[in-house]
Amino acid sequence: MEYRDYPYQSVLGPYIRDYIAEKRALGFIYNGKAYQMYRFDQYWLSEGFDDVFITREKVSKWICAFPNESKSSQEGRINAVKSIAIYLSLHGKPCYIPIETVGSDHPVIHLMDRSELHQFFMAVDSYTPHTINQADYRMADEYPIMFRLYYCCGMRNDEVCSLKIADVDFKEGIVSIRGGKNQKDRLVYLPEDLRVLISAYYATLKAHLGFDPVWLFPGRIPSKHIPKTSIDRKFREFWNKTESSSHCDRTPTPHSLRHGFVVDRLNSWILSGIDINVMFVYLSRYLGHNDPDESFYYYHLVNDAYRILRQKDTVSADVIPEVRRR
Repeated sequence: MEYRDYPYQSVLGPYIRDYIAEKRALGFIYNGKAYQMYRFDQYWLSEGFDDVFITREKVSKWICAFPNESKSSQEGRINAVKSIAIYLSLHGKPCYIPIETVGSDHPVIHLMDRSELHQFFMAVDSYTPHTINQADYRMADEYPIMFRLYYCCGMRNDEVCSLKIADVDFKEGIVSIRGGKNQKDRLVYLPEDLRVLISAYYATLKAHLGFDPVWLFPGRIPSKHIPKTSIDRKFREFWNKTESSSHCDRTPTPHSLRHGFVVDRLNSWILSGIDINVMFVYLSRYLGHNDPDESFYYYHLVNDAYRILRQKDTVSADVIPEVRRR
């Protein structure tokens, strides 16, 4: 992954650059925090502050939520100030360190049901580009594999897009995720049918390009991987071809397929009588989460999950009266 650098222009600029350089020397990418610090640098500049001493009064406007801002964005801005304030304090410039915390948003994700999934993958698998660009035809072979990695393996969008050939064991069906979210490495195991499918795709890809590429899913320029934004756009294109898209009140995203993987896996364990309290630890590691609570958020009480929980529940009927669901 490439580092993103920003033109820090305020008096805080040299300290921010040194701080980020130290973090990157330790192996952190620090692109997201670098951007938030750039925003803070611009705030410091626009307010006309000409010293590096951060005080509560100076950051009072910064730590408040901006109009229409999400909690996660506000939390990111506050954390950026905390980081640079601690750094300055350690270098002999005492600063106010914000203690405010706002948590993060948990947007409601639309989980695609069986019918919607069937319609979606029909649209993906039958896709033919309306173009004369040979790269578009090559990439049309990528989409069925990529979207199945989201749904069948619970991989993140950016993890799939930036997957390297060297990180895929086609014989054993093991994918190595390196430097994932929170800088976590992990292994993802492919279902056998997907292993066969991805192996056949790779052979076709090599034949089309005439050489062994670095990326499993090259973009229009084979030396670069397909960008995440392109997959977001193609997902919407395929979804809009489905019948369900005309009456769905919330548009799904590629991340919805990852959520679907979690829900389907948990439903399967519940139906099989497997203790999900035990399995949640393994599932959390498989997904690259810090703790099981992050994984549990993925398990929404959608209709199918509600039915399965009620089917296996032998206690609540005795203590909670039946309530008609609209």
